[in-house]
Amino acid sequence: MFWDTLRSDLRVALRQMTAAPLYAALSIVALALGVGAVSAIFTVANAVLLRPLPYADADRLVLVWSHNTAEGRPRNPLSPANFRDFQRLNQTLAALESYYTFVTPEEVRLGGANEIAYSVIVTPGLFDLLGRTPALGRGLAPGGALDAIVLSHGYWQRRFGGDPGIVGRTFEVGGVVRTVVGVMPADFVFPYGSMLGPAGFTRVTGVDFWAPMTFEGPLAARFRMLNAQGELVRNVHWLGAVGRMKPGVSVADVNADLRAIAQQLAQAYPASNTGWTATVVTAHEQTVGSARPALVLLLAGVGFILLMAAVNVANLVLARGVARQRELATRVALGAGQTRLLRQMFTESLLLAVAGGALGVLLARAGVQMLVALAPADLPRLDEIALDWRVVAVTAAVTVVTGVLVGMLPAVSAARTDAHATLQDHSRGAIGGRSRRRMRSALVVAEVALAVLLTTGTALFLRSFLAVLDVDPGFRPEGLLTWQINVPDRHATPEARRTFYAEFFERLEALPGVVAAGGTTRLPLGSTSVTTTIDIEGRPRPVAELPEVEFRRALHRYFEAMGIPVIRGRGFDPTDGPDAPPVVVINQTMARRLFPGEDPVGRRVRTGPDPERSPWMTVVGVIGDVRHTGLEDEPAPEMYISGRQGPPGSPFIVMRTTGDPGAVVDLVRAEARAIDDDLPIYELRTMEQVRSEAVAGRRFVLLVVGAFGLLALVLAAVGVYGVMALVVTERTAEVGMRLALGAEPRQVVSLVVGQAARLATAGVLVGGAAATALTPLMASQLYGIGPMDPVSMVGGPLALLVVAIVAAALPARRAMAVNPVEALRT
Repeated sequence: MFWDTLRSDLRVALRQMTAAPLYAALSIVALALGVGAVSAIFTVANAVLLRPLPYADADRLVLVWSHNTAEGRPRNPLSPANFRDFQRLNQTLAALESYYTFVTPEEVRLGGANEIAYSVIVTPGLFDLLGRTPALGRGLAPGGALDAIVLSHGYWQRRFGGDPGIVGRTFEVGGVVRTVVGVMPADFVFPYGSMLGPAGFTRVTGVDFWAPMTFEGPLAARFRMLNAQGELVRNVHWLGAVGRMKPGVSVADVNADLRAIAQQLAQAYPASNTGWTATVVTAHEQTVGSARPALVLLLAGVGFILLMAAVNVANLVLARGVARQRELATRVALGAGQTRLLRQMFTESLLLAVAGGALGVLLARAGVQMLVALAPADLPRLDEIALDWRVVAVTAAVTVVTGVLVGMLPAVSAARTDAHATLQDHSRGAIGGRSRRRMRSALVVAEVALAVLLTTGTALFLRSFLAVLDVDPGFRPEGLLTWQINVPDRHATPEARRTFYAEFFERLEALPGVVAAGGTTRLPLGSTSVTTTIDIEGRPRPVAELPEVEFRRALHRYFEAMGIPVIRGRGFDPTDGPDAPPVVVINQTMARRLFPGEDPVGRRVRTGPDPERSPWMTVVGVIGDVRHTGLEDEPAPEMYISGRQGPPGSPFIVMRTTGDPGAVVDLVRAEARAIDDDLPIYELRTMEQVRSEAVAGRRFVLLVVGAFGLLALVLAAVGVYGVMALVVTERTAEVGMRLALGAEPRQVVSLVVGQAARLATAGVLVGGAAATALTPLMASQLYGIGPMDPVSMVGGPLALLVVAIVAAALPARRAMAVNPVEALRT
C-alpha cells in the first residue's frame, strides 16, 4: 500500500509540474540559486576555516612569536638566541622547532642552466613535530648533513617528472652541491602564507624544497644568526617557531610559561630583551585568522540570499496555491484527510527540492571553480578548496528543509479551509482570500528588506574598494616593469657586484623606450619587510629602547624610475661610492617621528644589532612616503642606504618606459642573457599588476558581495513582479468595472504601481532599520568610509525602490489592456 501510494503521489506531482512548467522552473531555479550560492561559499569556508590543518594532532600545534610591548607589535619573529632559550627552558611544550621567516629564492643549476627555486630553512626536527613523513626517502635528521634537502611534491613532479629515483641525486643550489634525501607528500604545505608571520613578511603559496637550519658555522653566519663574536644574536628577529603542546596543556598555559621565560631573559639581557615578551597562538588561528572575518561576512550574505530564494519560492507556492485552491477544496470535500493532503504536497515539494538541489550542486561546482579563480593568491589553504561530502550533506539538508517547508504552505492552508465556503467563493469568481493577500504582501516586504541589506552591503564594499584604489601608493605605477634577479656567484664580492650593476643598468637604460632603471631590496605593495634599530647622534639611549625602522637599499636611479619624489635634500648619486662617507635617505614618516620640528638632512644615524660597531651615516635626503605593506597600511618609518655602498645579491629591478612596459619584456630577457648567460630573472610583472594584486583580497570580497547584491535585486524584482501579476489577475473584474465606469488607464496603472510602491517602501524601511543595526558589524572590513556611509545607506534603498516600480510596470501595462466587457463577463 505504501509503495502504491508513493507511486501515485509521484505521478500526480509530475503531472502538476508538467501542467505548470513555468511555476516548476521558477521554483527549481530559485532553490538552485540559493542552494548553489550557499554550497559554494560553504565549500570555501569549510576548506579554509573548518577543516583541520594537515598535520598530526593539529589542535595541539601553536606558533610562538616575540611581542614588542613598547611598540605594540604582538607577532614579531624570534631572535635565534631567544628561540634556543625558549626551546631549552619551557615546561609546557613537547617540542619547539623553528623556520626562517623568509622564503629564499635560490639559484639552482639543472641541465647546465640556472633557474630559481624557493627554499625555506628549518630545524631538522620540524617534520617530526608536524607528524608528517616523506612520501619518498626520509626527512631532515637532527645532527645530519647540512647539504641535505627535502623536495616538495609539486617541485618533484614539475621539475623532475616524478622520478622515483630522485633520492640520492645531487645538484647545485646557490653554489653548493646538495643531496636530495626525501620528497614530501602531495598534501604537505609548510609554511602556509600567513604562517610566515605578521603582515609584511613574504606571502607564499608554495615551497620548492626545505634545507636544514644550523645555529653554528658559516651557514648560521649567512643567515645573520651570529654577531661579530660568533654568538647567537638576541636583538635581530628572523625566526618563526612552531610548538606542540603537551597533553592537557592549554594555549594560556604555554603563554604564561613562555612569558615567564621572557621576563627572565629581560632581566638577564636588558640591552636586547627589555620590552619584549612572548605571544602564543594556535597554528589554525595563525593560518586562517586573517581570512575569517571576510568569510564569515560572505556566509552571512549567502544566508540572506538563501532566505530570499525561500521567500521567492514561498510566493510562487502561494500563487500556485491560489490556482489550485478549488482543486484542493474539492479533494477535501470528497473526503481527503489532512494527512493524505499533506503527504501529496510533501511529495510535490520534495520533488521540486531534489531537482533544485541537484541543479544547485552543479551551480556550486561552477561557483567553487569561479571563486578559486578569483580568490587572491595569498588566501590560506587555497589549493585545498573542493567540494566534498560535508558540502554535499549540507546542500542536501538545506535543499530539503527549504523546499519542503515552503512547499507545504498550500496544503496546510487547504487543510484549514472550509471546503464548502471555498467552492462557493469560487462559484462567485473570488480568487484567494484576505489572509493570503496579507501573507503575500508580508513576503514581498521581507524580500525587499533582505535585498536592502545586501545592496547596502554591496554599496559599502564598492565605496570602500574605490577608496582603496584612490590611495596614493607614493610612486607612479604606470609605465613600470619590475622583476627580480639573483646576481651570479662569480660576482659575489662587493666590488664585483658594483661593476656588474654599473654595466647592467647602463645596458637597460640603452634599450628603446626606457627612461630610467633602478633597483631595491624591498618592492612596494607586498614584498618582504626588514627592520633595524636606529641610533641617532646626540640622543644616547639604551639599545633596547632604540626605535625600529624599515631598512631598504636603493640601486642606481631607483627613486627616479619609481617616480618617488625627493622632498628635501637629494637622493643618491654616483659619488656615493664605497670610499665616500656613508649616507642614507629617509622617508617623510621617519623624518616626522624621529626628527620632529627639525630638518633631518645633515643628521647622523647608525644601525644594526650592535650600533656601537656600526659606522655613522649622514642623512642626505627625505623622500615621499611609499606604501610597502599594502595600500591600506599607513607608511612606516623607512630608511635607504646606497646600493653602491652596500650592493645586494637579489634585488628587485624597476624600469620606467615611455609606453606599455609589457612590450619590452622580450627585450629585457634578451638583454639579461646577453649580460650573463647565468642571470635568471623571475617575478617579471608590471607595477600595475603588482598594484592589482595588492587589492586582490578586497576585490574578491567585492565581487562576491556584488554578485549577492545583483542576485538580490533580481530576486526582489521577480518577487514584486510575481505578486503584482497575481494582483492584476485577482482584480481583473474590479479593473474591468473601473474601466467600464470611466476610469482612465493611467489610474489603473497608478493603482497597481502604487500598491507595489507601498510594499517596497515598507520593505525599504524595514531593511534600512536592519542595515542600521547590522552594518556596524562590517566596520573592520571597510576602508576610508564608515558603516553608516550616507551614499551607501541611501543608494541601496533607492535602487530597490526603482527596481520594484519597474517590476510592477509590466503587470500594470497588462492591467491597462483589460477589456472591460471580457472582465465583467469573467
